[in-house]
Amino acid sequence: MHIYNNPIWRWTFTLLYPAIIFIYQSWGPILDSWAVPIIFVALFCFLWSGIEEMFISTGLTWFVAIPCWWYFIERPKPSFGAEHFAAHLWLIVIIYIVVVLIPQALILTTRLRIMDYLNKK
Repeated sequence: MHIYNNPIWRWTFTLLYPAIIFIYQSWGPILDSWAVPIIFVALFCFLWSGIEEMFISTGLTWFVAIPCWWYFIERPKPSFGAEHFAAHLWLIVIIYIVVVLIPQALILTTRLRIMDYLNKK
């Protein structure tokens, strides 16, 4: 498809993922349900054109968006959200890898294999 080969669309989807996560964490509602994040992650698994884009988006999220959120949004508040986040970061990263990153990679590689199979026909 055209969106998977066009570099503008590829970079748009790659950069949109961490930007949306930053905005949602900063000014989004408290999670009442995990349906919205699951749909969001699944949507981006179908928008990324390759595994490289997924890892770039994830890296930008963890090394730019989340620290910016923690430092500029969460830390100045009088609540203990920033302290809890920093204290439990090792656990958050492990849970993220198991619950989000591995399923993302599996969904994306499965989609890529299916598209490759259908393109060969």
